[in-house]
Amino acid sequence: MTTQSVEAATGVAGQRWYELRRSATGGYSLHQQGTYAPADGVHRWMGSIAQDRMGNAALGYSVVNGVDVYPGIRYTGRLAGDPLGQMPLGEGTVVIGSGVQTTTNSRWGDYTSMNVDPVDDCTFWYVNEYYTAAGQASSAAGWQTRIASFRLPGC
Repeated sequence: MTTQSVEAATGVAGQRWYELRRSATGGYSLHQQGTYAPADGVHRWMGSIAQDRMGNAALGYSVVNGVDVYPGIRYTGRLAGDPLGQMPLGEGTVVIGSGVQTTTNSRWGDYTSMNVDPVDDCTFWYVNEYYTAAGQASSAAGWQTRIASFRLPGC
């Protein structure tokens, strides 16, 4: 599985994701793809996606809207039996941001990673960056790092 940031609506970033599968003969083909971008004006980018042993997928990403959604971390997912091309599990919040970056490069989230725990092949571990008001007060580039874990139903 892989994901990339795309312009999902005019001026709004979303997460485009893909699942490739390998055939018995060794070739790869596209099994499904979709874009996760609820029509709420919130940008979703700098994502990472992984799949557990049941075939469930979790997609994590940065969020912001420039008005009242500060740089935070959210995730969504799909179960193996869900309709192809959809992430119907809704959106979960890892952390709500409370600050903004004040440097001119306007970037964070370079270190996002969704991984499945090798011990149980069910627990997702997600790492991303966000901003707090305290971090903003202490540094112009005062982002924080958060590590979260969760499991999807049925695994």
